[in-house]
Amino acid sequence: MLVFTLGLVSLVGCQTAPVNTDVIKTSEYNVPDSLLTKHSGALVIDDLENRFYYSGYDFEHWLLGHAYYKLRFVYHPDLTENFISADVRTMQQSWVHADSVSIYVKKEKIVDRWNKGKSTNTSIVDGGSLGSTVYTHEHFNVKLTFENASKIANSKYDDITLRFYGKDGYVDEKIHPESSFEGLKSVIELAKATTLK
Repeated sequence: MLVFTLGLVSLVGCQTAPVNTDVIKTSEYNVPDSLLTKHSGALVIDDLENRFYYSGYDFEHWLLGHAYYKLRFVYHPDLTENFISADVRTMQQSWVHADSVSIYVKKEKIVDRWNKGKSTNTSIVDGGSLGSTVYTHEHFNVKLTFENASKIANSKYDDITLRFYGKDGYVDEKIHPESSFEGLKSVIELAKATTLK
């Protein structure tokens, strides 16, 4: 449930109206104003905690009460390690029980059987007289270098394969053909431009 809660919090920060960037301007970080305007949809600003971070999706479409995506990039400027966190997600109509995930860009394996930061959630879609469908969402929180995150964000949707491994083999999933990757690119551009004052 935590992953979906964070996802919803991220979506709350994705606004089309002007974003109050005072938290960023009074922080210990510099972020160019032009990028804050250009990528305002990737800004997540928490006025109560006086913090901010960046979040973006490969594909934003509302499904089952949540934004449907396969990949979500998150970058927290206050981390001491310099990486982009990728929430890699599979959604199936039955239990997958994936124990790890690999990410391929074309045939290059940039993530090999990552098994950390796994969480599982389910959702039920009421189909009326046709019955309900249970969907299983499995997430892996993968740490990516900026280089590997850029390889993903600058690829075509059909160049990326997510391979979810389980005890009975693996399932390959592709990115949605209407994915623009703009959310992922926004996170990378903002992360690279964020510096200490």
